[in-house]
This record gives sequence, structure tokens and C-alpha cells, in this order.
Amino acid sequence: MDKQELKDFVLYLKRKYLGKIQDLKLEYNTDYRTPHIYLSLIRIKRLYRRQGIGTKVMRDLRRFADHHQIEIWLYATNIYGTDLDHLYAFYLKQGFQMTNKKDGRFKYKYKKVLQSV
Repeated sequence: MDKQELKDFVLYLKRKYLGKIQDLKLEYNTDYRTPHIYLSLIRIKRLYRRQGIGTKVMRDLRRFADHHQIEIWLYATNIYGTDLDHLYAFYLKQGFQMTNKKDGRFKYKYKKVLQSV
């Protein structure tokens, strides 16, 4: 995976959920020992919140990470007014593990995908 493939994937998601995603920012980060996707922002338009759109976007993102055998890192924050307890529960439900509650750090460890020969 490279930065361009991740950029193309973001465009794919925005088209797939046209008009429902307010903003989505993914970065391919190689600054650490473990290269990873950094989910810096995901916002669903207010009209579509709590309808499962975020869950579907996260499912697609997890599948992408599984396919590329890469981790996803994020920091859950209430900068946009979202309840942190709700965010924490959401990311845990999506298969992320909290790595630091103090700063809301989460990590998704990819699942090895069996490749058919």
C-alpha cells in the first residue's frame, strides 16, 4: 500500500456514501516503527448520524486494512462536541483496542486474510 492507494480509497468511500460523509481524512504514516493508517477525521453529516453509516465506513476501512495487513491508529476526541463515552464505545465495537484512555488513543490490529492460491 502507498499514499496514492489510500487517497484513492478515501475517494471511493466518499463516492460510495455520497452526501452522507461530511469529512474523512486518512493518512499513511511511516514515521513510526510500524507503518499504519492514521484516521485523523471521520464525520458523518448530522442528518445521517446514528443510522449505521459510520459503522459501514469503518467496516470498509477495516477490510482495507486487513487486505493490506496494516494497523489503523486514531485519537478519539470530543473537539466536535461528540460524547467521548459514545465514541469510545463505538470504536471498541468496531474492533479497536484502547491503548491509552487518558488521550483517547485506539488501535486496530489487522486480521490476517487468507489468500486463496
